[in-house]
Amino acid sequence: MRIFKRDEEAVSPVIGVILMVAITVILAAVIAAFVFGLSGSQQAAPTASITAANNPDTQAVDLKIQHKGGETLKAGDYKISIVAAGSPPVYVTSNSSASGDFAVGNQIITTNLTSGTSPAVTNSTVTATGAIFASGTKYDIKLVHIPSNSMLLDAVVEVR
Repeated sequence: MRIFKRDEEAVSPVIGVILMVAITVILAAVIAAFVFGLSGSQQAAPTASITAANNPDTQAVDLKIQHKGGETLKAGDYKISIVAAGSPPVYVTSNSSASGDFAVGNQIITTNLTSGTSPAVTNSTVTATGAIFASGTKYDIKLVHIPSNSMLLDAVVEVR
């Protein structure tokens, strides 16, 4: 007496067809990614620790943007916007002709960068001037790495 039927011929062809279809779909997806450029050739964003705060070193109403650690941002490769909170950003690109690399330990002290003044950084503090900040007002500060189009700093600071 046979309890189980031992005719299992159809199992192997069905599994074979499923594997062939799966391999074909995966292969088509990989080829499409290369053909349509979906693999991504955008430059990677630098890793940098950048902070913005009131400048406690002066009595003036100003901001200090500091590079605390990570990779150096090359001059001309970053842009900064400082506007009143709630306003759309107005970016000013760093000056590539000056020695304005933004490296660890560097800082930018500014009264406003939306007036067209290009931020420049040296090994010491650089002051970029423009319109005067209003004490007690919050300002939105953004720093963007241009080649990778990545936001490195997005902060709101109240000046005093």
